[in-house]
Amino acid sequence: MKLSCCIDLNEKDIISIVGAGGKTSLMFELAQEIKKQKSKILTTTTTKIYVPTKEKYDYIFLNDKLIFKSLISDKKGIYVYGKTINTEGKIIGLSEDQLNSVLGYFDYMLIEADGANEKSLKGWNSTEPVIYSATTKTIGLLDIQSLGMTICENSIHRFEEFCKITTSNKGEKITLDHLLKLIIHPQGLFKNSKGEKILFINKADNLHHLNMAMQLINSKIISCANIVDKIIVGSIKNKNYTNIGLNKGVDTVL
Repeated sequence: MKLSCCIDLNEKDIISIVGAGGKTSLMFELAQEIKKQKSKILTTTTTKIYVPTKEKYDYIFLNDKLIFKSLISDKKGIYVYGKTINTEGKIIGLSEDQLNSVLGYFDYMLIEADGANEKSLKGWNSTEPVIYSATTKTIGLLDIQSLGMTICENSIHRFEEFCKITTSNKGEKITLDHLLKLIIHPQGLFKNSKGEKILFINKADNLHHLNMAMQLINSKIISCANIVDKIIVGSIKNKNYTNIGLNKGVDTVL
């Protein structure tokens, strides 16, 4: 089963990706898969992302004035749009109004809607995440390899907010309970989410981390009603994905 099938992707879907531990990789992996359908795909951000390497896209426009001149093109492929590049070498993303302006020109829109400063976990301040109002699916990314990690400023983006959400303290080790709180808390992973809520537990790269992900799901998440609409466990790196049936446990293992 492909990633797009796990997500149950539909034409004209607008997907916002939040969390930490592989958002950009997920966005471009999904874009590459959709591209095989001869589709026109927008990849962008409402925050900031590093400029992707050339093999990840077909067309790139990083000048506010050039973006809208390119929209009438009927060429299929992956488009990267941004306002400009800042001094960090990051793309400054599109505003709500700009996203509204390009809405009708693409078969799919993939939006990185959160920032984690390349950390494995994060907390959220009052302005985050920045989710486009027309989003049809929100994918919340969770790094299962963060289990056992020491809670501190060096490993967690917005460390103080994370501790409030998870009722944790500096120096503790990340547990399944901490990750559950991060998922279910109103100010946590699915804060401001729109449309279908999809939990993607990433970096289940080996049997140990797959078992930890399943333990989190079976002992914690499935027992809590109305947290998410769909759960995927997998490894973006290895292109392996597992669909989880919320009432039955594992549905499909690849």
